[in-house]
Amino acid sequence: MKGTRTNPWLALATAAGLIAVTTALPTLSAAAATPASPTGVPTVKLIATQREVKLYSFRGQVFFDPAVYIASLDAALQFDVGRPSYTKPVTISQVIHSAAGTTSRPLPNWMLAGWNGLRHFLHVTIRTSAGQVIRREGLNFCPDSYDPSRVSPGGPMGSPYPYQCSPYEPFPKGMVWGVQRGWAVDPFEQPYQPIRLGAGIYQVTVKIGPRYRALLGITKADGAAHVKIKVVKIRKSAGQGSRAAAGPLPSLPRVPLLSDPPLDARPDLIPLPSWGISVQNTRPGRSYLDFGATVWIGGNSPLDVEGFRSGTSPIMKAYQYFWRNGRLIGRARAGTMGFDSQHGHNHWHFQQFARYQLLNSARAVAVRSHKVGFCIAPTNPVDLLIHRATWQPSFVGLEGQCGVPSALWVRERLPVGWGDTYVQSLAGQSFNITNLPNGVYYIEVIANPEHILYETNTRNDISLRKVILGGYGGHRTVQVPAWHGLNAEP
Repeated sequence: MKGTRTNPWLALATAAGLIAVTTALPTLSAAAATPASPTGVPTVKLIATQREVKLYSFRGQVFFDPAVYIASLDAALQFDVGRPSYTKPVTISQVIHSAAGTTSRPLPNWMLAGWNGLRHFLHVTIRTSAGQVIRREGLNFCPDSYDPSRVSPGGPMGSPYPYQCSPYEPFPKGMVWGVQRGWAVDPFEQPYQPIRLGAGIYQVTVKIGPRYRALLGITKADGAAHVKIKVVKIRKSAGQGSRAAAGPLPSLPRVPLLSDPPLDARPDLIPLPSWGISVQNTRPGRSYLDFGATVWIGGNSPLDVEGFRSGTSPIMKAYQYFWRNGRLIGRARAGTMGFDSQHGHNHWHFQQFARYQLLNSARAVAVRSHKVGFCIAPTNPVDLLIHRATWQPSFVGLEGQCGVPSALWVRERLPVGWGDTYVQSLAGQSFNITNLPNGVYYIEVIANPEHILYETNTRNDISLRKVILGGYGGHRTVQVPAWHGLNAEP
């Protein structure tokens, strides 16, 4: 089971029949962020698209979006957020693309709301029609967006920036946040808790915080927007729209078989320490250790694994394809794919991607996970600041990636900088710890366990996460010490 990012406003609006279609952005390079202005300094401005906005109260709650956008005019607004290692603090800098070149200036860390965006970038005030303040709060701002908007017809045709600020796994190393030149994003579209507002008319003021205005050179007028909102009740929810079927898969050119693919066309598979660790105590007296595991891609090339059916066989022969500077240069045999018809899967699995084991304190295998197949797909960014990282994959998650039972060909890709996360919470995939003695153990995640895939480096294919088991039969507990000071779990 893979994790997915959900937007509560979109989920509610879809259920109410208010959203019919979502579209994907084109894949663009970082060079597309080159500004038009010689200095490369953006003009940041709040834009209100309506004087009066109608919002819907659904089951007594309103997902608040006053249709105010944050625009970056004249040049791109870009921030690099990262850490050189897991033992160093996360820092933020502004990247300025000018006619003279690209420069970076460090920014204060008070700006960071962790990996989730800029802390309290906006100040939002809601007043009744009589002027009484009923709500005032700060709102974090993630510059990355699933659906940014062009401000004018003369702006660039696309935006190169990622779709989200923070991956949901706890070990990111580098992210790029940005608003393209001549584009704008809606800060209220991102996950935002619903609020209770009765039916009626309200006055909303949205302002960029004064410290941000001073730091980014935003005028007081550009940093404020005023909107009237009208809240109405939804009496009856509409039906949910259907999803369109995926189109045909593209064909690949003929490419030569390689016996020793060059290093500059190989990926590097890197397993992160496991996370989201907990004990599931079930009847009759059984206990399972659940965990999340992420394998991400560094190195010089995306991981591209493709399976081809032979006759009616339920097993596909798999090949690894190799790319150099965006050009396909060759392929090599690399394991097999099998179709998993179990509930929640129903797609093709590459069968040599990773292995999970629970080791005892002497580092000997205590329990093996029965997870043996993987639908490889980008689920979350890990480090978008490394060389050759892809900011915008053609899709995020499993949609369209892993084929159907009748597939003749399946292509599974993981771009540089991105991870593939599985959460093991099913019997057989999680670790059965019912009869294990209490004490210290290690969750071992092994990438490319059979060395089937060609990599730049195989010395980093194993990660270990220490856990301490306690309790008694049917009531087991786990403690998870922090890893390099990160992600301590109860």
